[in-house]
Amino acid sequence: MSETVYGLLGALGGSLITAAAAYWGPLRLSAAARKEAGRAEGRARREAETTRIILMRTTTRTWRDLLARTIEDLELGLLVEITAFDEAVTTARDSAQSALDHALHDGIWIQQTGYGYPAAPSGPFGPDQLRVLTALGHLTNLTRVAVIRGEPLDTDRAAALRRALDTADEARGELSAALLNRLEQIMGVTVIGGQASAPAAP
Repeated sequence: MSETVYGLLGALGGSLITAAAAYWGPLRLSAAARKEAGRAEGRARREAETTRIILMRTTTRTWRDLLARTIEDLELGLLVEITAFDEAVTTARDSAQSALDHALHDGIWIQQTGYGYPAAPSGPFGPDQLRVLTALGHLTNLTRVAVIRGEPLDTDRAAALRRALDTADEARGELSAALLNRLEQIMGVTVIGGQASAPAAP
């Protein structure tokens, strides 16, 4: 075979290799890029859900703490101005309700009242975890009545407010446990000082 034929075959082989590299290289690169984009999207979704979970915890805590401080002031016989109280409570309540509404972005329906769909929530956020807004709302109403009275709390009224505060704290604790369980699932969060997950049934 002549050198010309060898040269021609070499040139054709080189062209085929170049063409194959030009075809398969971008395909491999594109698949890798798609895989990395998928991972980045998954991370972004988990981070967004984590942010919403943190917001649910912090806004309900802010509302609860506002009421607890007001009760302490009333127990000490301090005057609480009703207009300032109403404004602070409205801001705290609206922030908490908005944070719970935004859980729908993650496929979580957190029932806030006796109305709406679905009537009976299912999944990790059952009725026991969803009493927090009802409990905080009831505590708000009791505290507001005491603020309007403008009198030092007697023993019975103080005890009623403390019982309502305990109920709100219990409801917040149940919701927080459900939210921590969710964080364990999506982010592998380690809970320090206790277990978020409920023990498995025997």
